[in-house]
Parts: sequence; structure tokens; C-alpha cells
Amino acid sequence: MREQFQLLITLQQVDDRLRVLALEEQALPQRLQVYEAACRTAREEVTQVQALIERQERQQRAFERELTQHQEAIQKTQSKAREVKTNKEHSAILTEIDAGKQRLAALEDQLLLLMEETEQQRQAQQEQEHQVQVALHKLAEQQQHVQQQQETVRNTIHAEQARRQQMVTSLDSGLYAQYQKVAMQQGGRSVAQIQEGVCSGCHLKLPPQLVSEIRLQTQLYTCPHCRLMLCWPA
Repeated sequence: MREQFQLLITLQQVDDRLRVLALEEQALPQRLQVYEAACRTAREEVTQVQALIERQERQQRAFERELTQHQEAIQKTQSKAREVKTNKEHSAILTEIDAGKQRLAALEDQLLLLMEETEQQRQAQQEQEHQVQVALHKLAEQQQHVQQQQETVRNTIHAEQARRQQMVTSLDSGLYAQYQKVAMQQGGRSVAQIQEGVCSGCHLKLPPQLVSEIRLQTQLYTCPHCRLMLCWPA
């Protein structure tokens, strides 16, 4: 029985290890979330800059159409100036031409400013596109790293599972059935070791007589509190 109990302890250790490995394998893809979020953010910023550039280009075309209209209007007014006969009419036309030129100059200034802003946004777009490539590169690196870690974890899981199967083969079938039953009832835990007269599962102080009997390792005992299978440490 002593060897059987030691197998139970080792089997519990292997199962604990397998649970940790399973959680590790499950958590590995989550490490990519930060890099995926960085890619999304970089792409969104590029989209925002592109939308702003498109709005500015539409506004620029509108200014250019308005400039053309004002230039044509000034030319028509200038043509009228040659046909007027009185000083009053001539003065009114000159005032109209001057106002048109002022408006034209203001539009030209606005158009120039808009063109400068658009150029700045294009430069910003190039920088953001560069940031997208940087973020994608980092993501690809991390994906490769995670894949390598996943492969390592899976290989370790397969090795531990093979080791477990060998132990199960050497374990008494009735003892293993009880081990499995307790594991299902206790969330994966089946075995607790005695540490200074205390159950390692629930930390309950056990009666000295029970501790003495467990130490003999002649039969299986369970903890009266947590119901785990009690074994004496190796």
C-alpha cells in the first residue's frame, strides 16, 4: 500500500501540473490582445486622418470654385467700367471691384492656409501609416513567440499525460476509481498530505490517533472535514 499511496501523491502532482499547463495554454493567446489593440488604434487614427484630408480637399475645391466665380465677376465688372459715362457710375464700379478684390484676397489666404493644413495632415497620415506597419510587425513577432510557447506547452502536456498514463497503469483500479470520484467532487483535488498533523487540503488539525494510523500506510483514510484522501509524505 505504501507504494500505492506514493503513486497517488505523484499522480496528484501530475494532475496539478496538467491543470496549470492547461490554464497557461489558454492564457497565451490573451497576450496578443495588447498588440492587436495597438494595431486597431493605429488603423483608426489613419482612418480619421484620411477622413479629415478628404473633408479639407472638398473644402479646397469649394474655395477654388468660389475663387473662379469671383475672378469672373471682377472681370465682368471691369468690362462694365469702360462703358460707364458718369463719374458716379464709375466710382460705384471701382468700389465694387475693390470689394471683389478684397474678397478674392481673403479667399486666396484661406485657400493657402487650408492647403498648408492639408499637407500637414498628409504628413501625419504617412506617420500614422508607418505606426500601423510598426504595430503589425510587433504583432507578428508576438504571434510567432506565442506559437512557439504554445508548442512547448503542448509538448509538455503530452509528456505529462504519457507519464500520468503510466502511473494509472501501475495504480490499483479501485484506488484510482476513488481518486477520480474525489477529484470530481472536490474540483480536481483528490489527495492531501499530512504536514505536522495537519491536512494540507483544509488545514484541519487531525486527531493524533488518526495521524498515527495514516503514518502506517496500511489503509486509506480521508479527511473528516474536506474528504480528501490522506497520505503520509514521501
